[in-house]
This record gives sequence, C-alpha cells and structure tokens, in this order.
Amino acid sequence: MTRLKRTVLPVVIFFCIAVFSLEAFEVSTEFQIGNLGFGKDRKSSADDYPSQFPWGLSLYGSEEISGDLGVDIGFYFDQTLRNISYTNLRYTQRFFTLGVGPFFGFFNSSASILKPGISTSVKLDFPGLIFIKFRADSSIGGRLVQEGDYLQERSDVIAGFYVLNAIANVSLLTKSYTYRTKEQEIIDSFVEYSFSTDIYRKNVPFKVLLTFAYQNRGKSYTDISTQDAVVHDLNSLVLGTRIDFTVTPYLSIMADLDSSIYNWGSAGEALLTFPTSGIDAYLFNATAGVTINIDTLLGRRGI
Repeated sequence: MTRLKRTVLPVVIFFCIAVFSLEAFEVSTEFQIGNLGFGKDRKSSADDYPSQFPWGLSLYGSEEISGDLGVDIGFYFDQTLRNISYTNLRYTQRFFTLGVGPFFGFFNSSASILKPGISTSVKLDFPGLIFIKFRADSSIGGRLVQEGDYLQERSDVIAGFYVLNAIANVSLLTKSYTYRTKEQEIIDSFVEYSFSTDIYRKNVPFKVLLTFAYQNRGKSYTDISTQDAVVHDLNSLVLGTRIDFTVTPYLSIMADLDSSIYNWGSAGEALLTFPTSGIDAYLFNATAGVTINIDTLLGRRGI
C-alpha cells in the first residue's frame, strides 16, 4: 500500500493543480476492474486461465480554450498499455479536427520512470451524416537494450454514421506493450473489431452505448539468447453496455460493463483451460466513473 501511495499521490496532486488553474474545465475520474485479459506476470509455461482481478484508477480533463482550440489531459490505466499520462491539443474547423500532443508511460518500470511518446489524431466529421477518425500513439525509441525497457503503441480507426436518436460506428483498435526482462522480450497485444450504437434522446438525462466486439489478446515470449518464441492467445466475443446519466447540470455518472459471452484460446501448444464454475467463470471488465463540469459547478458563466 505504501508503494501505491508513492505512485498515485504525485499524479493526483499534479492533476489537481492543472485542473484548478483552468476555467471552463471538465474533469472525470474512473475506476476499472476485471478479469478479461492476461496478467502482466503470467509465465510462458502457464496453460490455464487463473483467477485475477487487476484494477486501476484514471483521471481525465478537457478544456475548451477557444471556439477552435481545446486541450485534453489525463492519467489512465490500461490492461494492455499499463500506466499512461498525456496532453493533447485539439484544433477544430467545420469538417475536421486535428489533435497532437505528448504522452508518457509512467511508473511502469523501475528502469524507466517516464517513457516519452507522441500521439496524433485526425477526425473528419459531416454532422448528421458520417464521420471517420484516425489515431496513432507510439513511444519514442525503437530498441529494447536493457532489462526494464519498454515500448507502448496504439492505433484506432473509427467510421460511423448518424441516424435518428443514435450514432452507429464500426472500429478497429490495436494496442501493444513490448518490454524486456532479463531473459525474454515479451509483447502484450490487443486487437478489437467492434460495432457500437450510441442511443440518446433530447431532454432525456441518460444515454446508452451498446457494443458487440471480437477481441484478441496475445502474450508472446521470445528468448533473448535462442530467439525461441512461445505465444499465448485469448479470443473473446464481447457484449458491452455503457450508461451515462446526467445527475445535475455539473455532475454525471457512468457505468460500463464488457461481458465475454464466448472464449477460446491457446497457451503455446496447449489449449487454454477456463474456470467452469463460480465468479471466475464469468470473464468481464467493468468501469465506473464520475464527471464534473468545474465551470458550471463554480458558476463562472453567469450561473
């Protein structure tokens, strides 16, 4: 617990200073937990799917600086990418939005407290018709030289269209975390193909996001001396349900649940064995969050 406090406390303090130095700021906090995914300490010799419930905390902020310019900052936990902090500057015109900014992997390795990277995004949006968005994140540096070195990569492609009281989209999301131990180079990977529908209605205080997805999680182990490789593979069909509820003009809450409805996979040459009873047999990832509009809460714009 002491180590956790040393890790989280500086992040929270820095984030709070950034938040209250800005006006018209919206801040969100989330808690994630789940057992759908390989553990970061999984061994290459394992052939089962053990009970584990990794959890994480995330903080996000969004500020509209002007009509065309905005900034997003955050610190978040991801099962594949581990801990990430970022700052993203957005420039918006009528039909497109450009985003760019640095991100850092932090406290993921004692050998590299901060790992720098760059994030870029482009969104083309024709309101009421269609939109498409591209995003790419990548760590700076391409070689893993010593124990504890790592690289983080992410890419998104999303295309959608607007219908009455709903937004439908298809997306491809890929993520990878490559790191080096004393004897192995290990890659944690994630690929998701999904279709989702965001359902809403004017003057109704909640909206629902329904998602159906195929997810592939991989964990490959390459021996540094022999270059022999072992690959673990987990495939899942996932049903996702997210509900956003506006409690007051300045406060909203969110609950998100991804439930696996079918799983299959392998561990090297063997098939993965899954729990068949109890809570361990239900594979899921769940998130709960709260969003506060600081500007509305403090009445800075005539409220």
